[in-house]
Amino acid sequence: MALGCQQTSSEQKSEVSSVVEKQPNVLLIMIDDYRVAMGAMGDKRAVTPNLDKLASEGVLFNRAYANVPVCGASRASMMTSVYPHKTRFVNYLANAEREVPEATTMGEFFKNAGYHTISNGKVFHSRKDSNQKSWTELAWEPKVEGLAYYSEDSKKYVKSTQNMGNRGPWYESASEPDEAYYDGQVKEKTISDLKRLAKLDKPFFLATGFRRPHLPFNAPQKYFDLYKNTNFQPSALRDKPINAPASLKGSGEIHTYHFKNHEYNSDEFHRFSLLGYYAAVSFIDQQVGDILAELDELGLRDNTIVVLTSDHGFNLGEHNFWGKHNMLNKALHVPLIIDSPKAQAALKSDALVSLVDIFPTLVDLSGIPADEKLKQQMVGRSMASLLTNPEASHKPFIYSRFKEGDTVVSGQLIYTEYLTAEGKKEYMLFDLAADPEETTNVVSEPKYQKEVKRLSAYLGQVIKQSESYLAK
Repeated sequence: MALGCQQTSSEQKSEVSSVVEKQPNVLLIMIDDYRVAMGAMGDKRAVTPNLDKLASEGVLFNRAYANVPVCGASRASMMTSVYPHKTRFVNYLANAEREVPEATTMGEFFKNAGYHTISNGKVFHSRKDSNQKSWTELAWEPKVEGLAYYSEDSKKYVKSTQNMGNRGPWYESASEPDEAYYDGQVKEKTISDLKRLAKLDKPFFLATGFRRPHLPFNAPQKYFDLYKNTNFQPSALRDKPINAPASLKGSGEIHTYHFKNHEYNSDEFHRFSLLGYYAAVSFIDQQVGDILAELDELGLRDNTIVVLTSDHGFNLGEHNFWGKHNMLNKALHVPLIIDSPKAQAALKSDALVSLVDIFPTLVDLSGIPADEKLKQQMVGRSMASLLTNPEASHKPFIYSRFKEGDTVVSGQLIYTEYLTAEGKKEYMLFDLAADPEETTNVVSEPKYQKEVKRLSAYLGQVIKQSESYLAK
């Protein structure tokens, strides 16, 4: 450029600012331990009017999967679009900044692009994870704990655990307002932030993370009252799947809570657990609804990408399992809704997608180019084309893993290989079309052997690729 045509520093900043101002805002909503308990996804028990409304305004993905069925690891994987590995993103204490320090996080990408980035509540498992580099304002959480109890009755039931300290009952209803709870305060902070962000001359990336319906199933009484006429029936599937390998186990997390006077896995225990879980779901539904109403009130909705999902699913008594921490469909399957200015409304997609696909999708929708390093980092694939054409092809396989288990979902098949402590392999295959409740492991049946060979080959390939998070 000729000397007389050089731009001043202020002119360059003005030019960048004008480009950034045109970018869409992003509102990422994370719900903890949320299986597909939503009216829009066919769960007739769930009272979720706000989530159902959001689904009707955007694109609902019927077959979205977590890449790890445990909080910390799943979130670190999602926020970097990096696959888990046997040495990376293993448990709830997983930390992206520590385990993949070179990786760019979702918040960091938008922050570097000129966005104002905020994290409220449980986004990463720990707000200290990637805090300085991801957020314009340091990550925020309420002072009230997610384990807070309010009922006098709850104080009579305290369980001492070796590693988790003292814990109360596994569910509680109390006559308290929403804002007394962790999630109600996250909602309030998010609404307050939206009012501030609406006045900025730059776009925002606002991540909001709720703790319920994670254990304990604590919520205001009014959400329990929504289900007073619901006849919660215990799961009819109380046994482990036929031919299940020894490596298939339930989560032990629920045992860190007090069961009051109930016998674990009795019919009564099932009913109270289901009531508590669904009350917690409806509690979160209201918090999400309040945030979206504020987004509309501020006139931000038409230029904001809204993404709502969960870190993993949850077993609700199927096979007498409660929680996540296994490679069954109920623990891996998650809700995913994307409402984008570029999306058509009220669409549903049956494409196989997973949480690592969210980061590249947001990069694509924002119109901000990713550099070569980030392109190599992200193992996910953008879902942008599915927002206007839900029948478009995406990818043939989804990969998930947890501890000794590696899983691939392809079509209606979910296949897992376990490596035991003795170095032996165990195998598991369910045909979700013929057996949606995963009652029988059919991995040894002759008619599935061709598929088993195909899925095993893919699994070996993706495990080898995940040795380095930069490998595609």
